[in-house]
Amino acid sequence: MASAGEPTRGTEIAVLEGRRNAEQVRAEGALFGERRAAKARIAMIALYALVSMIRGGPHNWAQTGVGAAYTAFSLITLVIVHAIQTPVPRRTFWIPLVFTTVDYGATVTLGLLDIWWTGALQTGQFAVTGAVLMAFSLARVSLVHVAYSAVLAIAGFVALVGYAGGVVPHTIVFVVCGFAVLGFHLALTNRAVGKMFAGLRQRDNLTRFLPRAVAERVIAQGPRALAPVEREVTVLFSDIRGFTAMSEGLEPRDVLAMLDDYFGRMTQIVKGHDGVIGKFLGDGLLAFWGVPDDAPDHATRAVRAARDMRTALVELNRHRERDGKPAIRIGIGIHTGMVAAGMLGGELQSEYTVIGDAVNVASRVEGLTKDYAVDLLISETTWAQLRDPTGTRIGEGQIRGRKEPVVLYTLDSR
Repeated sequence: MASAGEPTRGTEIAVLEGRRNAEQVRAEGALFGERRAAKARIAMIALYALVSMIRGGPHNWAQTGVGAAYTAFSLITLVIVHAIQTPVPRRTFWIPLVFTTVDYGATVTLGLLDIWWTGALQTGQFAVTGAVLMAFSLARVSLVHVAYSAVLAIAGFVALVGYAGGVVPHTIVFVVCGFAVLGFHLALTNRAVGKMFAGLRQRDNLTRFLPRAVAERVIAQGPRALAPVEREVTVLFSDIRGFTAMSEGLEPRDVLAMLDDYFGRMTQIVKGHDGVIGKFLGDGLLAFWGVPDDAPDHATRAVRAARDMRTALVELNRHRERDGKPAIRIGIGIHTGMVAAGMLGGELQSEYTVIGDAVNVASRVEGLTKDYAVDLLISETTWAQLRDPTGTRIGEGQIRGRKEPVVLYTLDSR
């Protein structure tokens, strides 16, 4: 059993799932890079063939054979990388190493055969080819790929120089240092882009099943950010009045379109006031303030969000009435009290939520909006924390499971 301040199993699962998703997305990015590299490889071979045609002279059959084999490899690689639909993350490390080895192996072999045939090293040609091959590593998943490509480029050039002889020393130094500088900057760019890409994707993946505020804490602080806590919070419940009757005459897609439009607006309001969307309950919404970030003014933020929800509903109903659709009416209940907050759901579905008497009371308060014929009710514990509230005490509501009634207030409509 996890103690207070320690991550729960659900927390660790959520973080692990985010990391796995990030790895998968990196693998997809690497596959995209390999597809571009495969096309560039074909273009480079075509350039080799064009240069050979322009140079003319006796035909080097050995060089032609190596070029044909490399062309076949390039075409097969092009087909394979475009046939892969779902990349496997662990393969994105070692497969590029194989591709890089073959690329430089073929390039150096062609260079050696060219020196053997013509007696001269085409320094500029190899320098450009090496730089192009090094650029392939930019989109790969590890700095190892950049370093490996740079090492092979330098080693290949040194081997060609040693075989050819007679190369001016300052040319050797310039090309070798050029490869080193290019490799260094590719490594920096690879790392920076990789971290930025992973961060963006991790945030995107975590917010698919965690509220954004929670996801930001996980990214910044790790699993401990979601350790279970007991704290005073403000809980807001809302649902749509007469939803069952309204939806009976609609097609399922129209019901979903209505809820999507409605929840989309309300969700942005809650988040705009630094609230957390706990869950959607059919046509209902659970939101809370005060966890995971400790906000002393959680009651004020919740009430401000409720006011804006009213305003947004008026605007939404204007559009609906203009399109000949029935207006949406809602009820909102707000209560402040102690809850336990943390991750729940186990391995199959983890979510950050709050549980406790305060949640039940907020739900009951929302239900009482029907009895009092108002759209918003606020319990006395929330009302007491507001500065200069503008509203009316409308009575005492009996909450099921509680002996003492709850004093209720409603806000002015303005």
